[in-house]
Amino acid sequence: MDGEREVYRGLLAYAAASFLILPLLITFSEPLTRLVETALPVEYLEGVLAPLIASTVAGVLEGLGISTAVSGSYLYLEGWIPLRVHVNWSCVGWQSLGLLGITLAVGLRGPYTLRSRLMAAVIGVEGVFFVNILRIVITCLLAYYAGYLPALIFHDYFGTILTLLWLALFWLLAYSKILVEREVSEEKYISEESEVEV
Repeated sequence: MDGEREVYRGLLAYAAASFLILPLLITFSEPLTRLVETALPVEYLEGVLAPLIASTVAGVLEGLGISTAVSGSYLYLEGWIPLRVHVNWSCVGWQSLGLLGITLAVGLRGPYTLRSRLMAAVIGVEGVFFVNILRIVITCLLAYYAGYLPALIFHDYFGTILTLLWLALFWLLAYSKILVEREVSEEKYISEESEVEV
């Protein structure tokens, strides 16, 4: 129960901090991007993960009836005004994965079985992946139908909200359905009881 409270408090604190510093982050995004580039394997993210995500997004857009072509990490949406979208290294969801990692470090403490912890972690990562795909798909749809400015506003502001909503839903699901507490074995209980009597 304490773990649950810590996770939800952490999410609430992160949400508040995100909304407070969001204008600052957008203003100083270029220097921050350069700083992150020195710490992360950007070439790997750009060369391997970005094309994978671009292909996945293209599949979703095709399913929604928008003719889409993919070239590396670029999406080309065909229509009355063709649109080119670049899925760069910072679009792969590393920020959301980092936040998930922090919440996992706090939320998985406690007497849970290893199997249920691993299952929760896998579901958390899968959820972050799907939320990231959803964020990019919505950004593309807004750019395609409404123009650059609505897409930019959604990308810069509402992407964080999607991630926070997923994490809140994930932890609700994890604590109610996924995480299973370890059972105390009878032998351990008997040995502890005999130790108390002696």
